[in-house]
Formats: sequence, structure tokens, C-alpha cells
Amino acid sequence: MTPRLKFSAALLGATATFLSGCGLGTGTNTTSRVRLFDALVNGPVAGVSFVERGVPLNIATPVTYGQFSPGATSTTPAQYYTVVSGGSSITGAGVNTDVYSYPSISGTTLAPEQSFLLDPHTAGSTNGTYTMAVAGITGSTTAPPTLYRFIDDAPAISGTTPTTFLRVINLAPDTAGTTGLSVDSNNQPIAGLTNIAYGSPSSSSSYVPIQIVGSSTLSLSIRFGAANQVVTTVTPLNAVNLLVGHAYTLFLIGEVNPVNGAPALDAVLTEDE
Repeated sequence: MTPRLKFSAALLGATATFLSGCGLGTGTNTTSRVRLFDALVNGPVAGVSFVERGVPLNIATPVTYGQFSPGATSTTPAQYYTVVSGGSSITGAGVNTDVYSYPSISGTTLAPEQSFLLDPHTAGSTNGTYTMAVAGITGSTTAPPTLYRFIDDAPAISGTTPTTFLRVINLAPDTAGTTGLSVDSNNQPIAGLTNIAYGSPSSSSSYVPIQIVGSSTLSLSIRFGAANQVVTTVTPLNAVNLLVGHAYTLFLIGEVNPVNGAPALDAVLTEDE
């Protein structure tokens, strides 16, 4: 049996619409789609709360380490919260976003507040769709806790194409300041998925096309730094099943060389489209 990649706790169908704030942008739609991810090393065991405009997004359930809210897995399309769009690319003003120890929604933040532009989501397009993540190492000055926004701009895909699309996001904080992480398939580098810097999507286009032959699985491996050190992930990547006509994100979390009780490098795969 093909092993399945780790998946997040599901909150299937969860939707939270917040009516405060003002959505900017063109068109009649004024809402965006957001999912939340906790990759904070040595963060709160009970999980975290994400707050936008002072309003909690995951009020009912914490986002714990390596998990998404709403749920996301490698075999079901990602779920998202619906939030009011906001911000301006002209002025640089955005939606104030904070993260706290769950269940707190005010007080001392785990990471500095960020102001993120949230464009409206248009039906039939992934524009206006985002992953908000907290990553870094609690108490670190080299890779301090930080909030990130990633645009989930999965390409339009034909169901008949023999191609799948993979994006890799490096949230392994002990790779900060290095050449980053690379992904191989059958021990061969995947173009566009090499030297992925900490906290960055894999390429300007985000999703890299990969040809799939029949129903074959991919044997992926992770390499670190200029020495191309092979790093074993907690969740095996030797038999990854990516379906044609779909788009995925592989989140790399934990530490390549864990210290002070930090979790080892792990892989969390989500189906984005």
C-alpha cells in the first residue's frame, strides 16, 4: 500500500465570514479565502490563534503544530475561511494580522504583527486565495517567529493533461541564511524546486509542472545546503502519489539538524486544486 503523507486535522467545510473592515480592489466580490498553518518550532503545545482586524479566524479550534485550519490533506482539496478583503497595493496598507497562544486573541503576540494585502477571490480563479503561516523558532534571534502570507495561485489545469503541479514552501527555520532546501525525484533535481530559501515559495510561478506516467508514484528526497546533504523527513517521501490534473503544496517544517528538543524535518502535503 502506498503510504500517505501526513495530513492536518480536518475541519471540513468550515467557513467563517467576518463582516468588519473594508475590502479594496476591483469587481463586486469583496471577500478572500484564507487557510492557516502552524509551523512554529517550540511554540505553544495547545496551538495558536490567528487574528485579523482584531477578529479571531480559528475561534473554535486551535491551529496546532503541523496542522491546518480549516483542514487540508494530500487527497482532498484545501478548505478555506472566507474573510473580508482589504489593503491596497498602491498605499502598501494591508489587513493587520496577529498570532497568539490559543485561546488568547489579544495581549502578547507570538510574532510581530504583519499587514497583508488580501485581494478579492473571483469564482473560477485562485486569485485572492492565501495560506497564512507562523514559522520560526520561539526565542530565536536568527529565525524569530514570523507571520508569512503565501498566495495559493494554482494554475488552471486540464483534466486530460499528464501533468501535475507541485509547489514547495520551506518553513524549516534552521535553514535561514543558507542556500536552502532542494527537492529531488528519483535522485534527480526537479527544475524550479532547488535552493528554496526559508520562508519563500519555490519559484516566481510557485507551482512547477511534473510529468506523471500512468499511476506511478514519485520517490522524492530533500537535500540541504551547498553540500547537498540528504535529509530524511519524519513522514516518508519515497512513494508520493500526485494525481494528474491537480496542484499540490509540500510544506517543509521542523529542523534539518534539531537542537533543544526541536522537531526534526517533516513534510506536509496539501492538495490545492
